[in-house]
Amino acid sequence: MSRSALWRQEGVKKERERQAEELFELAVEEGRNNRARNVMPLWGPDDSFHLNPMLLQNLIRSSYFQKCCRDLTDWSALVDEVYYQVQHVEPFSAASGNNRDPSAAFCLLLRLMTLRCTTHQMKMLLDHPDSPYIRAIGFLYLRFVGDPKDVYQWIEPYLYDEEPIAVTVNAQKKQKGSEYQQQQQQSHPSYGRGRSSASSHSEPETIGEYVRKLFSEREYYGTMLPRLPVHIERDIQVKLLLAEKIQRRAQKHLADRDTMNEFQRIGAHVMALYGDDENPVTWYEAVVDRVVTRNEETGRALKVPKFIVTFPEYGNTETVLLGEMERRGVPLEPVSTGPVGRGSDRGYDDRDVVGRDRRGGGGGRGGGYDLYDEVRKREQEKVTARGRNAVAQRPLTAKASLAAAPLRKGRGYNDDDGDKYRRHDRRLEGPSTDKTATTTSNRTSSSSSSPPRTVPPPVEQQKKRSAEEIAMIQEKKRKLMAKYG
Repeated sequence: MSRSALWRQEGVKKERERQAEELFELAVEEGRNNRARNVMPLWGPDDSFHLNPMLLQNLIRSSYFQKCCRDLTDWSALVDEVYYQVQHVEPFSAASGNNRDPSAAFCLLLRLMTLRCTTHQMKMLLDHPDSPYIRAIGFLYLRFVGDPKDVYQWIEPYLYDEEPIAVTVNAQKKQKGSEYQQQQQQSHPSYGRGRSSASSHSEPETIGEYVRKLFSEREYYGTMLPRLPVHIERDIQVKLLLAEKIQRRAQKHLADRDTMNEFQRIGAHVMALYGDDENPVTWYEAVVDRVVTRNEETGRALKVPKFIVTFPEYGNTETVLLGEMERRGVPLEPVSTGPVGRGSDRGYDDRDVVGRDRRGGGGGRGGGYDLYDEVRKREQEKVTARGRNAVAQRPLTAKASLAAAPLRKGRGYNDDDGDKYRRHDRRLEGPSTDKTATTTSNRTSSSSSSPPRTVPPPVEQQKKRSAEEIAMIQEKKRKLMAKYG
């Protein structure tokens, strides 16, 4: 290809990128001018939406995202597009290979961020009956740009949602394969005999599991999620940890037939979790009044039943989950979320404690167990594991580092990315003068405590030979020459 052809090709590429930037800026301005009632406020920058800079750049230049900006001008059209086009909610497309092309889900997510979302529309997204991916787009919207103070109120009703969802491409393929096997077995009863049934027994991820993982981790399939304010993040982590324990307890009860028979007996005396504004969540004696086996709103059968119980100590009737119940006489797992009052090392006070809602936890009669401590322990374990893995990771290539360089001060730049880039720059720049001086002083100070190493002196500093030694060496050379020529 000639030089002029290369120039023309480069010019066409730059023109395409310029048009993509202009189209994105128009979409952002469209959202800023949205005057609809009850529009949810965005948390953070309204032109980067806490997306990773490289991912945001790929999204803007994606032909599918540009098509979405031109064709999808309202919320209803976008929901229909999600229904027909989204098959997983990973940020990158499976067909892109190493090109890191963005997925349809994240293109539509970015388009929804530019359009904005009202509270009514968000509620419809999270409760949408047609597709779990429509609901997942709503949860991703809350994770990236939802107000951190209101996030848990949005996700709390869905922490135990049982609808299955194929989050990754591989999970989506497995789900299609299992559906095909079921169809074949229904039409041909002998199909699949003698084959491994591991795939048929593998349970897909549920919406509840997806939500708990989405709001408890910072890494999301090759990209980073925004960090919430520390005190809010800790409270959410504690609530999600308690929800995880409730879910684990429910699975344990489902595997025990005697326990389920006891719980489903009307009038049975059990232990159940309860808490309100004045009382922290803890265990109380309760009496089973009714077993709920169907969703009262949709009429669908529940995989895990709920129970309506009465607490004799307070005289009130509540609906509790299976994981919030335990048999009498069984050791009860403590549910305390920390001491009341300000913790000097936590940065929160009793107003931040999550005992305000019924399933958030707020204290227990034991008082010694602290979910905050367990949350912090898990965070430390994640950091330690990440540090161990970093030793075996390949360093960034020159191409990757150069590709990241233009994004350091551009759109979508945040402190976390800046720290990452600055750390990478220090590795490339090498030691500075101050660092060298500091290292030298540290070596000097530590020399008294550790034994010195034996280092051979330089050649110029070696001891000079005497005249007698030189004469002996010359005499040996003369004899060798005389003997061997």
